[in-house]
Amino acid sequence: MANIMIVDPVPVSAVTVRGTGADNLLTADPREVWIDTGDAGFIVMDIDLGSIRPVDTVALCSIFNAAPGLSWFIQGGTGTWDEVLLMDWAPLRVPERPGSLRTMTHALWSGSDQVVRYVRIGIDLGGVPDAALTIGRLIVGDKFQPEYNNEWGAGRGVRDTSTVTRLPTGGVAVVEGAKYGTFSWTLGDLSEEETDRLYEMQLSSGESRPVLVVEDPDRTAGLRNRIHYGGLTGLRAYDRRNKRQTSWQMSVEDWTIEPPPAAALLDLAVITLGGEMLTMGGDYLTLGE
Repeated sequence: MANIMIVDPVPVSAVTVRGTGADNLLTADPREVWIDTGDAGFIVMDIDLGSIRPVDTVALCSIFNAAPGLSWFIQGGTGTWDEVLLMDWAPLRVPERPGSLRTMTHALWSGSDQVVRYVRIGIDLGGVPDAALTIGRLIVGDKFQPEYNNEWGAGRGVRDTSTVTRLPTGGVAVVEGAKYGTFSWTLGDLSEEETDRLYEMQLSSGESRPVLVVEDPDRTAGLRNRIHYGGLTGLRAYDRRNKRQTSWQMSVEDWTIEPPPAAALLDLAVITLGGEMLTMGGDYLTLGE
């Protein structure tokens, strides 16, 4: 088990890849997506950071239509994209809990620091995919990972933007909304250097710029649920108990949202209400004309 890690994404000057919406890989909202061509073969994603930087984490967040057999690799360099191998071929999808295969997934590499300006991601699709691969967010960065892991008491939660209204008849009217995850934790034994770096990270991201939080980045079962891409919430001041022990409570709300299953279309006979036929003359169900 590895310690919790937090990544404040570094700026990316340019990303070049086939398909449509490459610039969407750099926007904060993971629902603004890059869409592949849907062809078979090999995807090459070339990334220019604009300057030489230390990098130890690359992530592709909010991936849809990724078959279990897809694989990827990562290269980089200071003068070109293929000077050093950052990660050899590995499965694209992060591990899920046993028996689960969710619609949305992520891809994550986290290793030792490499000083690069250029990063290349290769994805092997194999044959023609059933649907075009889509990716919501590209993240490149230098992770913060404390010497001591978060304290006991960390936990995930769920938020629901749906509304449920009790009707006079006693029934309920439901307007379905989005469901998304949250995660809260406390770092209890931060050094002065770690505290200063966390402070600078929060000054950079605040609550309006997303970060990547991974509870445990080891590639073990359940990693998919341990990855959180979203904004920090309820920023608090740290509590310094002594020079070596600083405590800081933190929390994040996921911006990646898995849509619900599509509703099945029912083939119904004509429905009437009070003798008037119900029709679908426009975008809404109408009564009569």
